[in-house]
Amino acid sequence: MKRKARSFSSGKWAGKVRTLLPLLAGLLLCGFALAAAGRRVATVEKDILRQANPVEVVVASIPIPAGDAFSVRNLAKRGIPSSGTGHRNVPASDFELLVGARSKTAIDPGEPVLWTDVEEPFDTDAFSKTVLPGRRAMTLGVDATSSFAGLLHPGDRVDLLVERSGANPGDWIRDIPVIAVDRDHNRLARPSDKEETATVTLMVSPGEGSRIARSLGKVHWFLRNPIDNAFVARSSPAKPKTLHVVEVWKGGVMVLPIPAAKEFPG
Repeated sequence: MKRKARSFSSGKWAGKVRTLLPLLAGLLLCGFALAAAGRRVATVEKDILRQANPVEVVVASIPIPAGDAFSVRNLAKRGIPSSGTGHRNVPASDFELLVGARSKTAIDPGEPVLWTDVEEPFDTDAFSKTVLPGRRAMTLGVDATSSFAGLLHPGDRVDLLVERSGANPGDWIRDIPVIAVDRDHNRLARPSDKEETATVTLMVSPGEGSRIARSLGKVHWFLRNPIDNAFVARSSPAKPKTLHVVEVWKGGVMVLPIPAAKEFPG
């Protein structure tokens, strides 16, 4: 009887285990599914946070009618999700560039200001008037070396050494004023402090511009003090010479006088 009771009990437990096995397998699969879903949700959350990372752009603080001038009174800076911005948005770092320009279209309060909303070119007239008569503005592409690591600003003066092809010697073009660096042509109001400078605009004579444009080699830039060699010291003029007469006497008789050159005493 005891042996029969044990076999009955062991058979009952074996049946329970067989019944629980599908349940345990289902729990394991559910755990794996939940873990995979958690990882997926975390990835989606990171992507949403990345897209929602706020970027500061220029917006209208009050209604701006078409043709109205932009100013600190009607402009403001506001952070919006990066997913809602594009290359047409005016970044907050270029806020001062809009001041003085005019709106091409009406802009409602809170709406971002786009570059396409700005009358172009809004500063060409003012910039062109900085070019002196008989001079021309010439823009050159530069890198970190030729822009002196971003330390070159409007109002500086530079010398250029233009390399020639072959064995021809380099051509020096000296004392050239810098009138713009990228879009900035005002030394006192630099709207943005960019890490790299892309272009520099020089004010050259037509002859200087032609010599630079004909260069087939590299252009070396040299920064100079704006007051260095403000005037070129001219060499002292040669002292005037005058003629005086040397009398020659022979045996008490004066022969013909011989003119001789002598420097004027100074």
